[in-house]
Amino acid sequence: MFFRVLVFLILVFLLYRIIKSIRQNKAPKSDSSGVFSSSASREDLVEDPSCHRYIPMSQAYEAEISGATNYFCSKQCYEKYILEKNR
Repeated sequence: MFFRVLVFLILVFLLYRIIKSIRQNKAPKSDSSGVFSSSASREDLVEDPSCHRYIPMSQAYEAEISGATNYFCSKQCYEKYILEKNR
């Protein structure tokens, strides 16, 4: 009788571990900060100094001003920034 109970408990435990491992593989993974990451690659965001929007670096309008590289969300924001800076 005791042997049957022990075998039953071991089988329940193994079934629990299998289900738990399957559920963990399906859940989205998070890094140490708790932020969930996707399979897509991450890209740095840059702030537009004119309108203060954050945009991906690959989509930004890049301009060198006074030896520093600045990133803008559009050419219009770049032109607005140059006009305001020259006042």
